[in-house]
Amino acid sequence: MSARPPMPDIEGSGFQDMRMTFLTMRLSNTWRLVLDRAIRPEGMSMAMMRPLAYLMMMPDGVSQRDLAQAMNTDSSALVRVLDLLEREGLVERRPDPVDRRVKSLFLTVGGRRRCARLHEICAEVEGRLLRDVPAEMMGQTVQALSRILRQAEALAQEEEDARPGGAVSRGVPSGGAE
Repeated sequence: MSARPPMPDIEGSGFQDMRMTFLTMRLSNTWRLVLDRAIRPEGMSMAMMRPLAYLMMMPDGVSQRDLAQAMNTDSSALVRVLDLLEREGLVERRPDPVDRRVKSLFLTVGGRRRCARLHEICAEVEGRLLRDVPAEMMGQTVQALSRILRQAEALAQEEEDARPGGAVSRGVPSGGAE
C-alpha cells in the first residue's frame, strides 16, 4: 500500500482564511474513510449506516421525506439506500395510515441489532481517532463544533428559504408526496 501524500501546507498557500473549511472537509472525508473500512466486514457501508443511525435516533414511523431532511440528503438518493436496507431486512416501510402515499419507516429487530453492532464499532473507531486529544480539550471541542454546526444549519436554512419558491427542501415541496 502506498503512503498517503502529505497534507498541503495551507499556511503558505494564501488560503489561510479557509483553514477551518479545509481541515473540516479533510477530517470529514478521512473519518468517513476509516469508519467505512471498519464497518465493511459487517457487510455495511457509510451510505447504509447513516440512515440506520438516524432511524435509531428518530421516532418510529418517521417518513422518508423527514428522514431525508434530517440527513440533509436528496429523497431520491435515500430511496435507493432504503430499498437495499429493506431487502436486507433491516428496515420496514409501511403506508402512513393518514396519507397512503407517504411511507413510514421502522427499524426491524435485525436492524436494531445491526445498529447496536455498528455503534460498538463506531465508538471504538472514535476512541482510536481521539486518543491523543486531551480530555480537557474534548468538552471545548464538542462545544465549538456544535456551535459551528448550528450556525451552518441556520445559514443553510436561510439560503433555502430565500430561494425562489420559498422553503422547498431538496426539490420536495413542503407537504408533497414522497
